[in-house]
Formats: sequence, structure tokens, C-alpha cells
Amino acid sequence: MEDRFARGVVAGLIGGIIAVVYSFIAGFMGFTTLRIADWVAIFIFAHTPPFSVSEMVYATLGQLAMACALGSIFAFWIPQVTSRNLLFKGWFFSISIWFLLYAITTLFSLQGTVPTPFKTAVSNFVGATIFGLVQAYALQALTPQENTVFMKTSIAPAMKPLEAENEQEDTVNSNRNPQGG
Repeated sequence: MEDRFARGVVAGLIGGIIAVVYSFIAGFMGFTTLRIADWVAIFIFAHTPPFSVSEMVYATLGQLAMACALGSIFAFWIPQVTSRNLLFKGWFFSISIWFLLYAITTLFSLQGTVPTPFKTAVSNFVGATIFGLVQAYALQALTPQENTVFMKTSIAPAMKPLEAENEQEDTVNSNRNPQGG
């Protein structure tokens, strides 16, 4: 994919899908009281769970759209800070967003999100980690190799190969003495 924006959107979508799947499994297993889609649903519908199936589907689609937006932001941020340690930067980016969202919900005492149980905070931290690592890996996989920092440098030999030099001397000698001796 040549377009950085499209690569970011696709990488964010892939990371978002994996994070949503994790979040629903964590909710089913009782590791969290609020899944990622529940947080989005609270933002969208301004009420606390339970949510209808249609509300949950819409909130999940909203979360995936947000993941796409974050992926595109990440794709444009990376060239500004170099693409070395991309997985670490993906993790750091996603954890920063996670912390910002927690800070906003705490600051405004968003009903249904505060107080946040410990297991929910840890589970959402894990979900954000999954999102960041998968997004960074997907972006790296989608980026053409010629656009990487390592491929921009070309290595030139310091001298001519010895074989070519010997062939050139033979050609010069044969031109000087066409009789061969």
C-alpha cells in the first residue's frame, strides 16, 4: 500500500478488531466489568449498561472507527520520531490514549465508568497493549520495504573488483599488440 493514511487506517482496524475480540472474551470470562465497546456505548448513548444488541453493534463499529482514526494518526506520527522500535512506540502510543481516556472519564465523573474496578483497569490496559502492538506490527507489515530507513542508504564498493581490473588490462594489452606477442 503506497498511501500512508490507508496503511494507518488498515493497521488501526486490524489492531482494533483484535482488541475488541480480546475485550469481549475478557468480559465473558469475568476479567472486566466494562468492555471496550461498553465504554464507547456510554460515550455514544449517555447511559450505563445493559445495552441492546443493536446499541452494542453500533458501539463496536464506533470503536473500530476510532481505532482506524488512531491508526492513521499513528502512521503520520511515526515518521516524525523514526520507525525504530516500532512495537515499543505502538505500545506507548496506545497506552497514552488509554490513560487519556481514563483521565477524561475520571475528570468528568462519567457515570458507569467511575469508580473503575481494578480488574477492569488491568483488562483495559491489556487491551490497549494488544491494540498498540498489533497496530504497530500491521503498519510495519503494510509499509513497503523501500520506504524504510534502512533501505534508503545504498552501499557502494570502495574499489573496483579485481577481476574486472585484470580483464581491462588484458583488453589494453591486446589493443597495443594485436599480434599477441
